[in-house]
Amino acid sequence: MDGKIKLYVLTGFLGSGKTTFLLDALKHLEGRRVGVIQNEFGKISVDGEILSAGNVEMRELNNGSIFCTCLKLNFVQALAEMSDHDLDCLFVESSGLADPSNLAEVLEAVDVLRPSAPYELAGTICLVDAVAFLGDAAELETVVRQVVHCNIALINKCDLVDAERIEEVKRQVRELNPHCLVVETSQGRLDPALLDQDLSTYEWAPSEDTTNSADTKPKTFSIEFDDVPRERMSAYLASLAPSCYRIKGFGKLDGSWQQIDVAAGRIDYKPCPDEGTSHLVFISRVGIRLIRQIKDDWDRIVGLPVTLHN
Repeated sequence: MDGKIKLYVLTGFLGSGKTTFLLDALKHLEGRRVGVIQNEFGKISVDGEILSAGNVEMRELNNGSIFCTCLKLNFVQALAEMSDHDLDCLFVESSGLADPSNLAEVLEAVDVLRPSAPYELAGTICLVDAVAFLGDAAELETVVRQVVHCNIALINKCDLVDAERIEEVKRQVRELNPHCLVVETSQGRLDPALLDQDLSTYEWAPSEDTTNSADTKPKTFSIEFDDVPRERMSAYLASLAPSCYRIKGFGKLDGSWQQIDVAAGRIDYKPCPDEGTSHLVFISRVGIRLIRQIKDDWDRIVGLPVTLHN
């Protein structure tokens, strides 16, 4: 890959740990020229605010999957433009709802638009959530496709499940993709030495049409609010979690700024800098009717001013 920009594509369902993995990987790449294209499904960037603290060349593509027709041309253009930068490697963090089955088609389009684009696909890394994967894969074709079209299946959150669950997840991954490298981890950590390998040798599934389309795109909504008691926020999030694939954002709770993340029914808070405005993004599992539940549950549980966006 001499003279080429190593291109890594990160996949994995909502809440599987892609951003955590990326932040850890960037620590091991200090001194190298790194670029990041981040694909946020909601209209409001959340993870981008986390990554912007790093010294990287960054581009965000929001409000859809980069493999869907709604954003695919923007993705091709972003790859072409990033190739003008003197980078050692480029990470593409796709949306948790992204189906990367047509990645080869995207890269072919980049070659047409920018024949001199110096990319070498170094590998596709799929974050597999050990807690939620079995249920998600049974429900969603997108989750299956992410594993089928990966070079490394990084089984994350192994510290949150027992050995029997880990083995069950590994068996399911192996059934879907018998050729990928399977690695167990927690906190999204990956041996940095693996990034120096040619991971494409673990590829086997041919390119196919993506399942991402305007028709399959879930509805997203967001809210803005002021300081909220943490206890009320937790009760509010718990009431909405079954109706959402993911809830995430930043909020001022009991006077303290917190990064808020809800996935697979688990509610996590982490201290964060002052974001200026508290906001949450909801990715709906139940379609447009979530908008009524967002407002009604807020009024019933939180009972403070809120602004709702769709």
